[in-house]
Amino acid sequence: MLKHKKLLSALLAAVMLFTVTGCGGTDDEAEDAGATSWEETANITATDETDEELYEQAIAEGGEVTLYSISSRCTKVAEAFMAKYPEITCTPFDISTNDLLDKVTREHEAGQYVADVVHIKDEDGSLYNEYVQNKIFYIYQPADILAHIDPSLTETQTPLYIELTQLFYNAEAYPDGSPVTNIWQVTEPQWKGKILMQDPLNNVGWGSWITGFCVGDTPDQLAAAYEELYGEELVLSEGCANAGYEFLKRLRENEPIFTSASDEVAEAVGTPGQSDPPIGFCASSKLRKNEDNGWVLAPVNLYPTTGIPAINTLYVVEGCEHPAAAKLLIRFMMGGIDGDTSGYEPFNTLGGWPVRDDIEPAEGSVPYEEMNVSPFDPNSIYTEFMTVRDFWQMLG
Repeated sequence: MLKHKKLLSALLAAVMLFTVTGCGGTDDEAEDAGATSWEETANITATDETDEELYEQAIAEGGEVTLYSISSRCTKVAEAFMAKYPEITCTPFDISTNDLLDKVTREHEAGQYVADVVHIKDEDGSLYNEYVQNKIFYIYQPADILAHIDPSLTETQTPLYIELTQLFYNAEAYPDGSPVTNIWQVTEPQWKGKILMQDPLNNVGWGSWITGFCVGDTPDQLAAAYEELYGEELVLSEGCANAGYEFLKRLRENEPIFTSASDEVAEAVGTPGQSDPPIGFCASSKLRKNEDNGWVLAPVNLYPTTGIPAINTLYVVEGCEHPAAAKLLIRFMMGGIDGDTSGYEPFNTLGGWPVRDDIEPAEGSVPYEEMNVSPFDPNSIYTEFMTVRDFWQMLG
């Protein structure tokens, strides 16, 4: 845990130093300066290039592309990509989020442009506000593919697929369905000490998740859901600015048990043979481990919201040596346009949702449009992240 905190601190310092020394200037100054030579060479703002055109360009620029990914499935992607485009060598690196950002930031600072494409999640809005806005990462958005994606998901990113932090219960112990449906029920006395989750103080994704309850329209939705459940208006405690903060306060007072990973939550909740199992929040992707592990894990579509989504995103790294191959790889990973979705298939598993309206989710998935999910606004999450984190820390 201390090592994780030190890594986050070192990363933040590196990013902030780079932001100040290497990427200063306002948006107006950037516009006045015009496109950089790399932007022009990469033609990074183009939206209408075809696979065939990019393949030819990729061969001409060296026939190589390097992918940094937070998923071990990147190896399958690379194999499928090279099978379709045999004159391009795709080199994948499976790297944890913190290590990936640390590595790509240090390389970029040193002028060593190793990664062409980055697959990661912008959970707290820092990728948009610190990397995209400062032109370290670029958002490549091919028009023919984005025509199949909700525009609300593409304003600040190029999305690949969606995951959630969901509440899970033991389906064997509760054969008639979830014992909890309204999110306020997890704050009730019968669940004291019986809710598992990761500590938001030690994980950026979880810190972003709790922040999502306190921004936008979500606090009003939480207040309305409270009144629907209990038949009376929510009274905010001292120090709680809105219903989101009140929910977090009551959740913390119910003494959740913190684990170091989502797998621990999934195992504790989903192991069969329990008469009085806990419930727990963990990554929706753990649902796909049910069969292999013999778990009886079942997800809850909490009302009014299960929280903000964790959106897997794709970026082209500024200065990369293979921009055409990078764009071709991104198109391939997003499912292409010719009916060959082999680049996306490794990610289309239970507990994840495709962002495209023409790709069916994995069998057994609840349609994403039926899920109660709060919108992800990178600016509000980025702005309020530390305020909410400090509030959670103050709760003990």
